[in-house]
Amino acid sequence: SNPDVVGIGVRTAIYAQNVLSFAPAIWALWDKQVEPFELESVETQSTTILITAFAILISAVIQARTFGLANLHAVVVLNLSWMNNTNTFIWFLLFAQRSNWSNWRAIRPSFSHIMT
Repeated sequence: SNPDVVGIGVRTAIYAQNVLSFAPAIWALWDKQVEPFELESVETQSTTILITAFAILISAVIQARTFGLANLHAVVVLNLSWMNNTNTFIWFLLFAQRSNWSNWRAIRPSFSHIMT
């Protein structure tokens, strides 16, 4: 077992980072208005989390090519990277709120061309 990949410290740090990343998003949406500095700070946070996910993947690839990587470690690395990548969705939601998509004209599906 490789503690650098599946160690409790590594996993706890990534879990805490992902859970705490929701705090700025909730704070930004609390007043139902996303300010530019709030969007920028969440974007910066998402970028650093993506860099961490990329670093985990690169280190797993290097270890697999040099010393080998057990299936358990590969699954843990992929799950941690997936979890880190989903944080970008938080930034996207804030970007959508900032862009004020709610005022855009709703596009209703039309099946009239199929029925004729």
